[in-house]
Order: sequence, then C-alpha cells, then structure tokens
Amino acid sequence: MLFRSDLLLIVTFCPCVSLLKVKIMKWLSQFSLVMRSNITSLCEQVENPERMLHQLIIDMEEELATAKRSVAEAIADEIMMRKTVEREAADVELWGQRAEAAMKRGDEASARSALQQRMSASKRVDQYTKEHAIQAAEVLKLQDSIRTLQDKIRQAKQKKTLLTARLARASSTNKI
Repeated sequence: MLFRSDLLLIVTFCPCVSLLKVKIMKWLSQFSLVMRSNITSLCEQVENPERMLHQLIIDMEEELATAKRSVAEAIADEIMMRKTVEREAADVELWGQRAEAAMKRGDEASARSALQQRMSASKRVDQYTKEHAIQAAEVLKLQDSIRTLQDKIRQAKQKKTLLTARLARASSTNKI
C-alpha cells in the first residue's frame, strides 16, 4: 500500500509524472477559462441592457425626489435664517432708538444699558448674517446638483431610447 508521502516522492523524482502534472495543470487552466467564458456569456444573455437602463432611470428619479426634498428643507432653513437676521437688525435699530431717547431724557444708565443691548444685538446680527450666507451658498450648491441630476436623467432617457431603437433594429436584422 502506498502512502501519500510515497506518492509525493514518486511525483518529485519521476520526470514522466512531472510531465503529466504539467499537462493536467494546462488542461485545468484551459477548462477554467472556457467555464469562465461560458458563465460570462450566460450573464450577458441574462442581463437585459434596456431593463438595466430603465431601473437606473427609476433609481435616479427616486434620488432626484429625495434631493428635491432636501433642497426644499434647506431653502426653508435659509428663509428662516434671513428672517432672523432681519429681526435682529430691527432689534439693533430699536436699541439704538432707545439709547437716543434715554440720552434726550438725560438718563445715562438707561442709555448705557441700551447701547450694550445694541452692541450685543449687533454681534448677533453679524453671526446670523454669516450663517445665512453659508446656508444660502449651500442652497445654491444643492440647486446646482439637482440641475445636474436632472440633466443626467434626461441623458439616460435619451440613451435608453437610442438603445431601444438599436435593439429593435438588430432584432429585425437578425429576423431577416
């Protein structure tokens, strides 16, 4: 009875077995190449390019709807920020008027307090204005990305139409 170690010794020292081993490896390599080719061919036959494009367009349209909702929320936030800036600017003006009225009355303590309130309101206006500018820029970027996505959807629909026409032409050519 031969053991595995004996077989390994025979394979290593016998040139004819080595040649057999090379032939088997070549055959296995060719066989795997043919099998991969057949599997790839089968996958290509199963995949319908028209159906894949249709699904891609559906996915893109769903993404567009989600993006539009996000843009609407961002626009609403931007509007709220703009109103906050306007409200704080009105507060700055109001505290300025109060400070002037206190000075006319000769009430310095109230005038100082009103000026401090005006200064803090002015700082808030500056901060809110910066935040509003950032939000407005983001809204513009989002709107631009929506236009880009709409263009891509339009192009995909055109490609689908062209592909459908080509497939129909190829099908009619094959029938002839």
